[in-house]
Amino acid sequence: MTPRFQAAAQVLSGIQGLSATEREAVVDRLKLGRAAAPRAGSATTSSMPVDRAFTWPEFDRWQAFFSARGMFPARWDGLQAAPEPQTPPAARAIYRLRKLDLLFEWLDTLAHGAAAFGHYRRQGMRARMVRQGGGGRCPACESFNGHEVTPGGAPMPPIHPGCRCVLVAMTEAPPPERRGTRRRSRRGPDGERRAP
Repeated sequence: MTPRFQAAAQVLSGIQGLSATEREAVVDRLKLGRAAAPRAGSATTSSMPVDRAFTWPEFDRWQAFFSARGMFPARWDGLQAAPEPQTPPAARAIYRLRKLDLLFEWLDTLAHGAAAFGHYRRQGMRARMVRQGGGGRCPACESFNGHEVTPGGAPMPPIHPGCRCVLVAMTEAPPPERRGTRRRSRRGPDGERRAP
């Protein structure tokens, strides 16, 4: 498996409620570039856990983090709290599908971020995290906007589910232009130019 999909496979190994076949199907979808969760009637719906709950510890950790701060990123709309047991089955199914959408999006983000970081590193380029899109504020991302990421340096900022941060190359700024440093020749009393 390429490094690009290793992060996704590692995350999937920690999710309970997915069979080995479902994990493979998720990685295959990422390889094909189809990060959206399956919808009813699609050919691969039977290979995805849309009909039952699944446990995703990383999701639970971030859900608690955002809940404690009273602020969720825009992509978490409808996922602020797990449905109660008395919630109608249709509403629980919508929650599971929304959570699965977020999982696919996050895995895709991790895979693309790993690929971009590897590319920049091979090219000898510096990279930084940039929060994209307007959206609302995010208590996890705000302090990392513009953070430089280097191989062997500080750890990569957390890329949470629903994160709108991307890794971008840093271009070297051109040397500052010198102003007023042009040499003027001086003229002597006889009007002839003299070297400075």
